[in-house]
Amino acid sequence: MKKIKVISMVLALVMILSQALVFAEDHYALEIGGSLVATELKLTLEELKGMPEEAQINQVYVYNSKGGEKTVQVKGVSLAYLLKEKAGVTAEEGSVEFFAADGYQIDPQTLSDVLNEELKFVLAYEVDGEPINNDEAVIDEITVYRNLKYEGEFNTVYKLVNKIVVGQAEAVEETPEVPAEPVEEETNEITFTDITEEYKFAEAAIYDLAKRGIIDGIGGGLYAPGNVFTREQFCKIIVVALGYDLKEYEGEFSDIALDRWSAPYVQAAVDSGLFVGYPDGTFLPEKVITRQEMALVAARAAVAKGLVDQAKVEKFVMEKSNYQDKEDVADWAGHAVAWLEAQNVFVGIAGEKFEPAKNVNRAEAALVVFNTLFSE
Repeated sequence: MKKIKVISMVLALVMILSQALVFAEDHYALEIGGSLVATELKLTLEELKGMPEEAQINQVYVYNSKGGEKTVQVKGVSLAYLLKEKAGVTAEEGSVEFFAADGYQIDPQTLSDVLNEELKFVLAYEVDGEPINNDEAVIDEITVYRNLKYEGEFNTVYKLVNKIVVGQAEAVEETPEVPAEPVEEETNEITFTDITEEYKFAEAAIYDLAKRGIIDGIGGGLYAPGNVFTREQFCKIIVVALGYDLKEYEGEFSDIALDRWSAPYVQAAVDSGLFVGYPDGTFLPEKVITRQEMALVAARAAVAKGLVDQAKVEKFVMEKSNYQDKEDVADWAGHAVAWLEAQNVFVGIAGEKFEPAKNVNRAEAALVVFNTLFSE
């Protein structure tokens, strides 16, 4: 009987070791492919660390987060080197897509930017002398850093990258050679002339959301940062920010007509649990949203996007808040406000006091949505 037990244990150990070896063979930190790649790459973390000296980067990178400007000492491999020397990329124009292990969406970068020596895209495996470890993930982790193009730029750090695809840029349809009438050249540049010093705290967020098509100006080059923000307006930007499809309005609120501009956004926001109406059957679309109402919706959006678990949000309580008026925050908004405070979402908006019942303006709405859903 003892012999049988020993043999069984040995067999079990052999099976476990063999499975571990198979896993190790198939375990890569990064894959690089795409139509512009001559040689597809599958690289382990050790292979990246073993790249020749000319491929290695060890320098300070500056990036902007919701907590302000930060600097880190980064060690890693030049992405430009890998693409040109190892993957055989000879094109100078194209699109580079980054895919994250956690499914987080990363904006595509141009190949010309990735190959730009000044921007120095780096596949970092060590930051400030420590191996990268985000959220206690069990995978080999790669974070991509690049230098800033301009002061105050956001979104220059991409976490948990495990796949890179290099392909052709999307073709643009040609316009007729001789238009019937002169046509002004279109430009994608967005400029608001009324973001004064008072609203500089939200400037980067406003421009970022405007470029994403999440917010709009009011015309004439104006954003009107000090104008109040209503419940229906916040419905729109939060639905667009999450990429939700608009829903046909079902007419459930007595104060929203079927043909109201916001009706499809309100229905989408209500169906997804981001907003709720009032017990009397109204939605109050033109009611100015307060800070604590906005906080509750922003936290719900973060949960919907998978940035945080609801259970984790509920662990944050106002009793531990640093706001002097924390007792004024309603119970139904407490967890959301406390969690967002811990994420530094309200930096630039709230100081010693949160002022939960204060009306939200357009600058504040933009900053909270950006800090919650898009900032590092």
